[in-house]
Amino acid sequence: MAGRDGIRGNNQSRNAKVRRRRVVIMGGAVGAFLAAAAMATGSAVTAAPAKADFEDLLDPIIQPVLTSLSDAIAGFDPAAATDLTSWSDSLLGSLNSIDLALPSTAESAAAAAASPASDPTSGAIIPLGLAEDTEPTVQATVDGANTTLLVDTGSSGLVIPYTDLGSNILAQLEGLLELGLPTGIGESGYSGGVDYIYLTYDNATVDYGGVLTTTNTPIDVEILSWPTSLSSPSSFQDFLGDNDVTGILGIGDNTAGPTTSPLESYGGVLVDVPQHELIVSDTNPGTAIDTLDGAPTSNLTESINGGAPVAVSDDIDSGGVYGTIPSTLESGSSVPPNTTITVFDGTKELYSYVTGTDSDGTSTSPTVVSGTDIDSGVIPYLEHPIFIDYSNDTLSFDDTLS
Repeated sequence: MAGRDGIRGNNQSRNAKVRRRRVVIMGGAVGAFLAAAAMATGSAVTAAPAKADFEDLLDPIIQPVLTSLSDAIAGFDPAAATDLTSWSDSLLGSLNSIDLALPSTAESAAAAAASPASDPTSGAIIPLGLAEDTEPTVQATVDGANTTLLVDTGSSGLVIPYTDLGSNILAQLEGLLELGLPTGIGESGYSGGVDYIYLTYDNATVDYGGVLTTTNTPIDVEILSWPTSLSSPSSFQDFLGDNDVTGILGIGDNTAGPTTSPLESYGGVLVDVPQHELIVSDTNPGTAIDTLDGAPTSNLTESINGGAPVAVSDDIDSGGVYGTIPSTLESGSSVPPNTTITVFDGTKELYSYVTGTDSDGTSTSPTVVSGTDIDSGVIPYLEHPIFIDYSNDTLSFDDTLS
């Protein structure tokens, strides 16, 4: 899971009180969303004239979103729903006064043909940082926009907010248009943080720290976000800011999304926090001491203070901060300091740590949760290089001395 608490599916319930706050925060994000003429469907753009009519282009995508939001708001505030509909109709109409020349299909095809193939050198080493003692990060440039990405094995998809694309709304709009036509629109979120609507683009150019450049890269651009609780950050940008990043590089395999890892086509990736490296490679460049079926979630056992191990389904998650522990192992509401937590694959110890505080004074204790689905948090990544093998759906713990 990225950020603090994890990736969420789209079917989880939402607090009704949060819905009112969605209207408050939607102005800037939806403004950019509605202003982006390139967000039309492929068939609409193909038939569009050189000077596009914004309302005709945007209706196929924006109306389902607005209908969903209006229906949700109407359940507790009919007046607000009416205001939203009137506001959106007015804005769509006003945008028709803007002339925007869209690239022709032939021009888009020619540009794609001119792009070099995405084929990184095997073993490309991307510098890896560590923010707040818990957040593995890489520096990247996404279609010219500089960003700091959280390396998150608990989700998949390179996700940036639209505000990364420019310093003001016009520059952000230009950045969206330069990405070409979106190939999809969806909703996702991170529990404990925000839900968001995103557009998917398949032809971005991403430069990872000047070491590796990929073209035709799939990325997701957040265009609208809202908090998942009254205590959550008010926007996707605030959620990222709390983690000292401006985007999320979800490199997990078999995760909830929102889409797929942009590095999946290269076979595998090694997250080596001890050596400050993210290595893109189709084979494990290290020496595996144990390989788990499932990446990043595997069936393991967990022990507290040397007690009997309990079966758990463990999400080996670099973006999970200090993770979670089942209430069957810790009966209290929190794990006390100086508690030894050990995770095993059968009889083999994978990682072990003693709870306390980190350099920021933050407790390193995992959060107590019900059930047996847990999150490792970043702890195993601090101890071991860990290789994700996309081809075989496995995850390997490497020897730290390799």
